[in-house]
Amino acid sequence: MFVSARSHPEQRNHEGSRHWPRYDGVAMRLQPLASMSMSNRWKHLARHGLLGGSLIAAASSPVAADPCDTSDGASLGFTLGVDIAPKAALIGGVEVRKCVSDKSELMLRLELGGRGIRAIGGARARPFEDGSYEDGNEKLLGIEAGLAISLEGDFGAHLAGSYGYNYAYLALQALFPLSTRANRPLATRTSINAGFSPWSAFESQVVEGRPISVGGRFLTPDVIAQLATAHSAEDRAVRDHFTRSARFEYSSVWTFLRLAAELEAVGAPAHLIAAALDAADDEVRHAEMCAREAGGLQLAPLSMLAAQPRFTQRSNAALAILANEAWAEGCLNEGAAAEEARIASHEAQGDVRETLATIARDEATHAALAWAVLAWVHSIAPAIARDATTETPAIVAATEHDVALVRRGVPSAQITAAARASSVNAATMRLRDLLA
Repeated sequence: MFVSARSHPEQRNHEGSRHWPRYDGVAMRLQPLASMSMSNRWKHLARHGLLGGSLIAAASSPVAADPCDTSDGASLGFTLGVDIAPKAALIGGVEVRKCVSDKSELMLRLELGGRGIRAIGGARARPFEDGSYEDGNEKLLGIEAGLAISLEGDFGAHLAGSYGYNYAYLALQALFPLSTRANRPLATRTSINAGFSPWSAFESQVVEGRPISVGGRFLTPDVIAQLATAHSAEDRAVRDHFTRSARFEYSSVWTFLRLAAELEAVGAPAHLIAAALDAADDEVRHAEMCAREAGGLQLAPLSMLAAQPRFTQRSNAALAILANEAWAEGCLNEGAAAEEARIASHEAQGDVRETLATIARDEATHAALAWAVLAWVHSIAPAIARDATTETPAIVAATEHDVALVRRGVPSAQITAAARASSVNAATMRLRDLLA
């Protein structure tokens, strides 16, 4: 099964919305609510193998897990550790990590303590990472190598074994001196080091759709085939942008399938469950449109294990998860994504203009669903809703604006920043009214 550049313009029809998915450990099955009729939009999901028994076959499909917990794959964090040899000492630092593939990342660290200040640069690879959804401790094992130079002029090789991700890890590292300007003998320095990133390096980025996240990591589908050939840097930028968008949009299908099952588990109103399934269908169409704009793209479906509900009954913890995600991923991010697509559609030219306008309308509907979920949680557990909406991301200004790319439907940094600012400001005011 794959997403291709075909479009299915079924119309929204809530009158026929009478079923929702329930996870039974193998596949999502339909449960009747009032009648056996199914909306045209849900038939669209069924044709893609996303509802009913055909999901059993999809359960073995590959799942690619982005190794980072942020959409841009970059993290800014701290390190803290202790030198074991040649002399015990506390060490600490600040570092930036950037994911470059499913299995590797680049790092740059400024470290102090243990005989001075030094800069360490290098790369880490996780040789046992295979992109699958299933947990496995061996997949967190990494090997890191690089070079280090100190303010005193010492120069050496950096080697480390690590356990964890780019945003949280524990490492056993060694610095092998290669040369020194100081009047002291060369000695290998061995340390135990922990790194953690409490925030992302690029907090204001807008993520297309609402990609499913498990354990702090986005799950994105594998690219089966990329048909477009990039003949210029501009062509490559357009192709890469819409490829990324298609993967995030398709991943979002599983988010809404899981949301529908979780809303059913906590006893949410039927119209919210139906709207979540409608949103899943929207994301299939968004992925198809972005695949077309990417020049022709085929994606493998995620495993249905990715849509497994995280809880099966109502609890304070379950309501907190729903409220927190409704606020952060729906009200804020999807609100910003809708505004970004709306602004971009006004500046785009050609067929991509209508693609962006369609995505903007649908994302605004998804943001409205998030507000409805948040309002429902507030109606039954106001304290939980208030606690879930205490954090609002910082707004980062940007001025970069590539007119050529914008005309081809690629939002500039300026558009993204403006959309984020508009979304945060509007959501903050609306939240006050909701919680009043």
